[in-house]
Amino acid sequence: MSQSFLLEANDFIMKKKILSAREHYDFEDTAGNKLGEADGNFLQVPPKFVVKDTHGLELMHLQGKVFSLRREFTFYGSAGEELGTIKKKIAKLIGEEFWVEKNGIEFMRIYGDFTEHEYQMEVGGVPVASVHKKWVSVRDQLGVSITGDVDHRVVIGAVIVIEHVEVTERKSST
Repeated sequence: MSQSFLLEANDFIMKKKILSAREHYDFEDTAGNKLGEADGNFLQVPPKFVVKDTHGLELMHLQGKVFSLRREFTFYGSAGEELGTIKKKIAKLIGEEFWVEKNGIEFMRIYGDFTEHEYQMEVGGVPVASVHKKWVSVRDQLGVSITGDVDHRVVIGAVIVIEHVEVTERKSST
């Protein structure tokens, strides 16, 4: 397998572009070097995203669930192995929450202010990653910091799904 700097970077920038029916994300290191990209399709049912390295090789993909009470996406590695499923908590009095589970067992909780793009991820109550909006950017740019022992693909997948869900839910509520 070729080396992928995206899966090794603990700090990277995710730049979001929305082009008509497509969602596109570029991943860069803090110096602006491209690490990879992800593409999705608003019109595809169920929604699917593919994350690739700079050589165009698939690192992972995300598959949405068609009929689900809550927003749900499953993450798969490049060999098709299941990495986990992210779900959105339906009702919460204050804020929103997502969690990631594998084989029906929760292993990551994600909470914060998703509309402001400020949130964190915890495994076993220990912070492992955080996301923050880069406010001085021309287009949507999110800084992602991985600080703990966690599969980078799960963090990348979670950020894509949360951004996708926030965009589609904002669009459908306006």
